[in-house]
Amino acid sequence: MSRGALILHREAKATTMDTPADATLSRVERRKARTNKRFLEVARQLFSEKGIYWAKVEDITESADQGKGTFYKYFDSKEAIIRVLLDEGLNELSTKTEEALRHVSAGPKTLSAAIEVRVDFFLNHPESLLFLHQVRGMMQLKVEAAKELREAYDAHLRRLAQLIKPAMGAGRSGSARDLAQTMAAYTSGLLTYSVLFGGTAGIKSRRNYFLQILEGSLLPLLKNGNGTH
Repeated sequence: MSRGALILHREAKATTMDTPADATLSRVERRKARTNKRFLEVARQLFSEKGIYWAKVEDITESADQGKGTFYKYFDSKEAIIRVLLDEGLNELSTKTEEALRHVSAGPKTLSAAIEVRVDFFLNHPESLLFLHQVRGMMQLKVEAAKELREAYDAHLRRLAQLIKPAMGAGRSGSARDLAQTMAAYTSGLLTYSVLFGGTAGIKSRRNYFLQILEGSLLPLLKNGNGTH
């Protein structure tokens, strides 16, 4: 992603209508931030409906009522906007996890709280769940864009590992990173299949079931280790 695109993205995150940030930004900067935000909103919706492989830049610009030239002033490519959306989703998830664990005592309760945050996040944002599912497939490609996506997701797993490390306690085998990776895989796998084959309408009613399955699978790892030696 270009340096200019990153700057515009940061401005868009800080700027919404009728906020204090409006007072410090010029009219041109506010317009750019609104356009950037519009591109992201449209792309997020299109990727959810058509998929990241099938949605084209032309689809995004048409839905946003903008020209392709304008799009490329903000993003170098479709892959660049995918990276921004990935960063946004993972950062929001990490922040919610950090907030939830702030006052949780060390031990198994830490892991349970982290699982609950992750389940609730995806139940409330099923489009993000399916987006991540597609991005993980894209990460396997041998292209530069895939490398950048892997780096973003790897950074998220490192942050998650630090947050859930207190769950492991002293003398427990395995690593917090392995536990974080297992938790991310189990959670997204279970919920993705539930959305794909059961639809989004009824998944919220199964929240307690998801929590029971995930805690039953993950909490024993705190006692037995997580497969590393």
